[in-house]
Amino acid sequence: MLRSFTAAAAALLLCASILFITAQPAHAATTGLIRGTVTVNGKPVAHAGIVVEGEGSRFTTTTDADGHFVLARIPFGTYRVIAIAKGAHSLQTFVRVIGGQVATVDMPLSTHLMTIAKTVVSAHAGVAAAPTTVNQLDRSTIQTSPAQDNLNHLIETLPGVVKFSYGEPVANGFHGITYNIDGAPLPLATSSNFAQVVDPQTIDSMEVYTGSIPAEFGGDRMGAVVNIITNRPTDAPPGVYGTLSVGGGSQGGFDTALDEASHFGSSDLFLSLDSSRTNRGLDAPTYTAIGDASSTSNQFLRFITQLNARDSLAFDYGNQLSQFQIPINTDPNNPYDPIVAVAGTQDTQREYNRFTSLNFTQTSRDGNGVFQVIPWWRSARTDYNGDLAADVLGTQPNFGCPGYPNCTAPFPATVNNVGLVQNQYASYVGIRASDFRAVGHHAWKVGIDIDRENATAAQLFACYYVDCKSPGVSTPPYVRAFPYFGAATTPQAQAGTNTGIYAEDRWHASPNVVLNYGLRYDHSTGYVGGWQFSPRIGLSVSDGGRNVFHTYYGRFYAAPQLEDVRSACSVFAAQSGCANTTPVYDLQPERDAYYEMGLDHTFGNNFTGSVNIFTKSVVNVLDTTQFLNTPLFAVFNNAIGRDSGVEFRLKDRLESGDSWFLTSTVSGSYAACVSGSTFLFPPGTNPTNTSCVSQLSPEDHDETVVSTAAYTHRFGNARQWYATLQGDYGSGFPVAFESVNTNLVGRLPAHTTFDLALGRNVNAGPKAHGLGVALIVNNLLNHQYVIKVANGFNTTQIANGRTVMLRLTTPF
Repeated sequence: MLRSFTAAAAALLLCASILFITAQPAHAATTGLIRGTVTVNGKPVAHAGIVVEGEGSRFTTTTDADGHFVLARIPFGTYRVIAIAKGAHSLQTFVRVIGGQVATVDMPLSTHLMTIAKTVVSAHAGVAAAPTTVNQLDRSTIQTSPAQDNLNHLIETLPGVVKFSYGEPVANGFHGITYNIDGAPLPLATSSNFAQVVDPQTIDSMEVYTGSIPAEFGGDRMGAVVNIITNRPTDAPPGVYGTLSVGGGSQGGFDTALDEASHFGSSDLFLSLDSSRTNRGLDAPTYTAIGDASSTSNQFLRFITQLNARDSLAFDYGNQLSQFQIPINTDPNNPYDPIVAVAGTQDTQREYNRFTSLNFTQTSRDGNGVFQVIPWWRSARTDYNGDLAADVLGTQPNFGCPGYPNCTAPFPATVNNVGLVQNQYASYVGIRASDFRAVGHHAWKVGIDIDRENATAAQLFACYYVDCKSPGVSTPPYVRAFPYFGAATTPQAQAGTNTGIYAEDRWHASPNVVLNYGLRYDHSTGYVGGWQFSPRIGLSVSDGGRNVFHTYYGRFYAAPQLEDVRSACSVFAAQSGCANTTPVYDLQPERDAYYEMGLDHTFGNNFTGSVNIFTKSVVNVLDTTQFLNTPLFAVFNNAIGRDSGVEFRLKDRLESGDSWFLTSTVSGSYAACVSGSTFLFPPGTNPTNTSCVSQLSPEDHDETVVSTAAYTHRFGNARQWYATLQGDYGSGFPVAFESVNTNLVGRLPAHTTFDLALGRNVNAGPKAHGLGVALIVNNLLNHQYVIKVANGFNTTQIANGRTVMLRLTTPF
C-alpha cells in the first residue's frame, strides 16, 4: 500500500513538474487576469488605451497590433474598465475579478454611436459571475458594517455560515476555516485560540469560498476558505499618509490605531499598529460577566515593490499578543450553568502569534500568466494559567456517573472542578509555489504547498479528591492532598509535515459553458498521518441571458494540527485522576465528499440573487469538545457526519450609493459515534459501532435557520457619511449533543439581534481631510440569549448584551 501511493504521488509530482516547465508563469490565489479586444467600427485597433480602476488601485496598458490587451495580477474585486481610442467614443464597463479567474472584456468602440461592452468571465466556476458560494467583501462593505471590528462576524454575514460560541464561524456544518493572507497560508489550531487572525482594520478586502473550492486549496479543515488582502498598491503620489484613531465605549471598551502608508518610486510601505481592551472579552456563563477582561495588541507591516515591469516582491510581517480572563459562574442556583467556581477565581490565557511571508511574483512576457513563490513562517504560543488552588474548590455535576443525573453510591452527584496549567507552542515553516497560464479557452494552474510543523506542550492537572486506582470509577475512601493534588503529563514534542500537490484547468468550452476540473494530492505526517487524492469538478452553464446554473463535486482531506493532539488525560468525570491513564493517539484525518448545485440570477445592473443546495458527507469528523471545565477545546473524531441544506442571497448596490443584502441558510448538521481521541470521554460514551447512522444527532453548532440582512445608506458631501442597520436571526442551538446527560433534549430559544453603524469614512491619502467618525452599536435591543449550556460536553455561554463604541479618526 505504501509503495502504491508513493508511486502515485511521484507520478502526480512529475506531471506537475512538466507543467511547471511548459507553462512559464503562475497565478496567485488573490489575483485574477483581465484580457480582451478593442475594436473600432468592428475592426481591431492598435495602441488603444486601457484603464482599469477600482478598489483604490489603478492599472493601465495599451492594445497590441491585433487590438488585444491583457492585465495580469489584478487583485480580486470590482473594477471599471475604460477603453480609449483616437477618433472614437470612449467606452467603459464594470467587471468583477475573482482569484484564479480570467475575465474577457470585449470593448467595441464606435465613431458613430455609443455601444455596450460585453464581459465574459471565463476559466472559472461561473460563466457570467462567480458561483453563489464565492463571495467578496470589499473595503467599503467592511468599513460601513457594524461588524467592522470583528473578522469572524464579517464572515458570518455570508450564506452557509453559522455564528457559534466565542464568535466562531462554522461553515457548511462543521468546524474549520482556512485562512490565506496576501497569498500565504495561515494555519490555525482549533483547541486554543480566542484571538482574531488579523485585525479587520488592516484588511482591504476578503474573498470567501464556502463551496466550489478549487484544487489549489486543501490539507486543512475547509468549511470555508478565506482569502485576505491587507493592503493594495496605490496610485497615490509619492509621500507619507496615514490616520490616527481613538475610540472608547461601554463595558470598558477602549482602542487606539495608527495606520500609515508610504509611497515612493515603485514601492509601497504599510504599517498598522493597534491595541484594544474590554471588560467583556469572551462569551460568559452568566448574563453579567464575572472576570471577563481581555486585551489585544497588533503590529502589521507590509512592503511591496515592483522590481521591474514583470517582477514584484511583497513582504508581510504580523505580531499579536492577546490576553483573556476566563469568565466564571459563582451562583450555584444559576439555571443555565451548573459549573460553579469560588469567588475570586482567576484563570487567564495569553496568546502570542507571529507570521511572515515573502511573495515573489513574475508575469509572463505576453501577460497571460503569472509565476509565484511564497516562503512563509508562523509561530503560535498559548499559555493557559489556571488558578489551581481556587479551581479545585469549584464544583460541577458528575456528568459521567452511570444513570446521570440519578447518581448512586459510590458515585457522588457532584464533583470538584479540575485545575489546568497548559503551555503550547507551534512553529511552522513552509513554501507555496504555483504556475498559471491562460491559453485560448483554457486556464491551467499547477502548484505545490509544503510545510513542516514543530509542536511542544506540557500540562499540569489539579483536583481536590483523587483516586487513581481505577480511572473513571471513584471508590471511597477518597485520597485527599492539601490543598490539592497535582498530576503533570509527560511533556510532548512532535514534528509533522503537510504536502499538497495539485493541477487544475478552467475550460471555457463555449460562450455559455465553463468546466472546472482538477486533482489534488495531500499527505500528512505527525501524531497521525494519512494521504488522499481529491478530485474537484464544477460545471457552469448560462442560458445566454440572466441565469447561470452551476454544479460542483469535491473531495477534501484534513489532518489535525499537532497542537490539537494533546497528551490529555481522561476526563475527571468521576473524581478520577490521570496518573494511571495513558491516552491513545487514535485521532484520524477527516475525509469529506461535498456536492452543490445552484442558480444565479441577475435582476438588474447590480441587483443579483442566488440559491444553492448543498450536502456534505464526512468520515472521521474532526470535531471539538470542551476540555474539562475550561473554555478550551479538545479535538476528537466523530465516525460519521452529514450536513445538507439550502442557502439564499439577494444583494444590490443602488445608483445613489446605497446598498443592501439578505442572506439565509436552512440546514441540518449531524454526527455520531466517537471514533478518535476516545480517551477524552468517560467509558461507554457513544462507542464506535456499525449503527452510527441510526445514532446521528444534531451537532452542538447546528442551527436550522440563520439569516442576516443589512441596509447601508450613503449621504453627505461625496457620500462619505454612512448609516448601516443589520439584523441577525438564529433559530437556536441544540441543548445537548453526544452528551452523557440524556435528560437534556430539544433546542435553545430562537434569537434576533440588531446592530447599527453610523459614521464618516476617512482613508489615508493626499486628498483626505476632515474628521472620521464611527459609532457602532451591537445588539441594539440588548437581547442576550443562551448559546449553549453545560452538559458534560460543553460549558455554558451566553451572548453579550448591548455594546457601544465611538471612534474618531484624523488623517495626517
